[in-house]
Amino acid sequence: MIDWCYFEVLLQHKPIDSGSVLCIGADGELEWSTPRRLNICGSYESNIAVRSTGGDGKGNATHLEFSGNPSKFLQGHNLVGSNDLLALNYDVFVKVCKILDLQPTELEQQRVKQGQYKVKNFHYNEMFELPTREDVRAWLRAGEFKAKSRHGRSSLDRGTLYFGKTSKRWKVACYCKADEINAGKSHYLADDFRTPEVMQFIDNKLRIELRLFSRELSDLELNQANKLTEETLKSLFKKYIESIDMSGQVPLTSEQLLKLPQSLRSTYILWRSGEDLRITLPSRTFYRHRKQLLDFGIDINIRSDRSEHASNVIPLVRILEAKPAAIPDFFFDRGFIHHSAMRA
Repeated sequence: MIDWCYFEVLLQHKPIDSGSVLCIGADGELEWSTPRRLNICGSYESNIAVRSTGGDGKGNATHLEFSGNPSKFLQGHNLVGSNDLLALNYDVFVKVCKILDLQPTELEQQRVKQGQYKVKNFHYNEMFELPTREDVRAWLRAGEFKAKSRHGRSSLDRGTLYFGKTSKRWKVACYCKADEINAGKSHYLADDFRTPEVMQFIDNKLRIELRLFSRELSDLELNQANKLTEETLKSLFKKYIESIDMSGQVPLTSEQLLKLPQSLRSTYILWRSGEDLRITLPSRTFYRHRKQLLDFGIDINIRSDRSEHASNVIPLVRILEAKPAAIPDFFFDRGFIHHSAMRA
């Protein structure tokens, strides 16, 4: 689904009164100013930020920028949604124009409807189903040590696994959707959507999100909205996810093993044999040894890949090769999803 979009459309209009951000030099002179973004409230208090840009020399702005989550703005949630970027952005455009009493011409409306505008960045995600929510969390912990991209090693920050977290071109974020909706106000889910069916559906879902920024889109020649078809989005997602190296944990060499304290060496050998150390070791010992062995790239919280009985760990690669989780019919039947989304 489309989870975020920053785009700019042609629209001649009286500039929106949203205030400005100013830069004042040491001498007290104004160096530059730029319009602030105005938050427009949509469904269930989900906002889209807009601002006027450009000028025609007659006091009118020539463009309108949009930044936010179109799915959440229109639906009230981003649990599931549409892959149709043009349909989502067009409905956002129409709704915002109505709220702000803007009067686009027929030509300006057609340009937006046909995707003749610039996209500066967007987020596209897919969800994968694991047996339980704890398996999703284990997958994320495993990814911190088992996976890397061309940006380098991944990083796990407050439950989200990032590849290229600080990149200005692209990044991938992986997280437990069920945990996210309980993480704070910004991810709040309205009570209307907290039905038993919805909560059961998202409980065991791993969400993987591709975020592409302006530089990358320009280099790919994909910064026009009408180029970002559903087929293109799925192809891009596959391309970037497949570029992530998700190999198994690297066993310690004999030399490294000999350098370990005897207590850690015994724990490591038990782990390599496939023992579930959460059961074998006292709790305090387990967490102390886990912390020490993490320095060697070994996470004893994840059963060893060599164990024939390790059925509770979901291999990283296998999940990404699986099909994304289908959207249940009740999202469509109850009108919880944008009309452009397709049933499985």
